Amino acid sequence: MTTQSVEQRRKSDSRSVARRIFRHENATLVIILAALIAGMAIATGGKSAALRNMKMVLVETSTMGICAIGQAFVILTGGIDLSVAGIAFGTSALGSAMMTTQPFQQILGHAAPIWQGIPAMLALGAGLGAISGLVVSRIKVPGLIATLGVWQIAHGVGFFITGGFTITRMVAPLKFFGQGFIPEGGFPVAGIILIAVAVICYFVWHHTVYGQSVFATGGSPGTAYLSGVKVQRMQLSVYIISGLLAALGGTIRTARVMSVSYSSFDGLELQSIAAAVIGGMSLFGGKGNMVGVVLGALMIGVIRNGMSILGADPFLESTVLGVLVILFVGIDTWRRKGH
Repeated sequence: MTTQSVEQRRKSDSRSVARRIFRHENATLVIILAALIAGMAIATGGKSAALRNMKMVLVETSTMGICAIGQAFVILTGGIDLSVAGIAFGTSALGSAMMTTQPFQQILGHAAPIWQGIPAMLALGAGLGAISGLVVSRIKVPGLIATLGVWQIAHGVGFFITGGFTITRMVAPLKFFGQGFIPEGGFPVAGIILIAVAVICYFVWHHTVYGQSVFATGGSPGTAYLSGVKVQRMQLSVYIISGLLAALGGTIRTARVMSVSYSSFDGLELQSIAAAVIGGMSLFGGKGNMVGVVLGALMIGVIRNGMSILGADPFLESTVLGVLVILFVGIDTWRRKGH
């Protein structure tokens, strides 16, 4: 065999390996994430790659990641949820009002323990999600409009409770969910919650009849209905899940900063959509994977953290996220056309 033939064979083998790797979306996302981490580490002189900072990236990403998982349920059915930030704010305002050590809550007369405050937040989130789901599934209002209305409701609830001010001085045990580590100085609790939610939802998607029904609803609602899938129930349920997870994400963000104001959640709906889309969710419905959503959230978290360390204009972040959403939606559309 000649030297030229050997060289050609090596190139062919290299291309074959590359094709096998990039054929898998999650492998591609892992490579992009690794490249982002390396690039940010170089740009920040190694500051972004420090272990302590990477732990903080995971903590800061947990809220967005959990909300993105809820968003993914809705997107999987061909819908969209713009109420995420409003629900996170409204539910956090309710919980913080209950769990504050200030004489804010006249009904209780004292600060509620976390075993009362957190369930109340999650219940309100699920309830607000149910409103979106009922409007979409029963009245047939487009998800974009329905969730925008619920965002306004939740937004109003949050400002009514806070009075437009920042609520502070929550009960100390709440801090564990946003600032705790297991063991002390080890893995962040917020990251553990994100991973636990992702694992549970992955199992639901791929190993339950419910998950198969959600995929079917997004792939072809008409066919799913003829196959016996309760399409309206599926549509209702995914918005409830999204609302519940938005409240959970809000809980972690509140525990992280131990205060509540709308600015803490501003832009969360775009971030959750961006993470889901970057992670391989198709806005046309019926396609996506849970691992990709988490990787998408981590990618955005690394970008945001690196930009913060570099002192970049905060408004530039929205521009970058918008470009990423358009790029990945464009790629998904191109793929669907069979090119």
